[in-house]
Amino acid sequence: MIRQMRADEYLEYCYPLPEKKQLLRTGDESFTAFWKEAKGSDVLRFLAENVSLAVYCFTFKNTDALRIFFAETLGGRLPVIVTGNHTDFCSMEAVLNRRRKAADYPLTVNAFTIEARAPKIFRHKVILLGSAPYSNIPADRLGLEETDWLERSYRLRLAHECTHYETLRLFGDMQNHALDEIAADVFGQLAAFGEFSAARQRLFFGLEPGRDNCTGRLAFYCQNVVPEERPAVYHAVNAVLADVEQEVTSLLSQKKQKYDIIQQLLCVSIAERVLKF
Repeated sequence: MIRQMRADEYLEYCYPLPEKKQLLRTGDESFTAFWKEAKGSDVLRFLAENVSLAVYCFTFKNTDALRIFFAETLGGRLPVIVTGNHTDFCSMEAVLNRRRKAADYPLTVNAFTIEARAPKIFRHKVILLGSAPYSNIPADRLGLEETDWLERSYRLRLAHECTHYETLRLFGDMQNHALDEIAADVFGQLAAFGEFSAARQRLFFGLEPGRDNCTGRLAFYCQNVVPEERPAVYHAVNAVLADVEQEVTSLLSQKKQKYDIIQQLLCVSIAERVLKF
């Protein structure tokens, strides 16, 4: 059962600021050697023979889109599995975690950095990506053509998940928390658009200026907040996004490296940002 917390506790969460600049645990983790043979192989056959027989519990709708490759991150390479649609994404997540039934993830969720639980890859970290508009936002909401938006969505998701992994390698943890999600989407937006936009982020989160409700992805990350206090979280996140946009623009103008930007974003809580106003 998920432990329910008050909004103020949720909003005070952040990572401790290191006393001195920490070094990322650079270099590939040992498990990456296992995945080298998967590159260019028949993905389902490789997974069935080397990972989990749970593959046979599912019918994948778009097998041509399935592929495995390595992403380069600040913490070394990480295996990435790409699926062609949301249904296949949910099925693949179940395979990696040795379940015979797929979870019913909302359409706004199409990416995870997983610590797998299937045999032979137990505790391996894998990025899983689905092919769909990011946060289930239609292309016309962004003034883009559909094919362009799908390509940007792919870049956004990959950069987002790489940032989660880098957070794990830097701080020893990563969470599906609004603060982590903001930081990961900062680098996702930079990869897809070359800038971070607060207005675009509100769209991705399902927020509207001046309103304390959420119709999108942010609600998924606030499930451990008591229901009656979730609007307070939505209000706070809505309020701080403009501050984040200004800070990211400033850090980029100073030519700060990704390491420094991650630390700057994750070592200041949402509650502390709200107090700036």
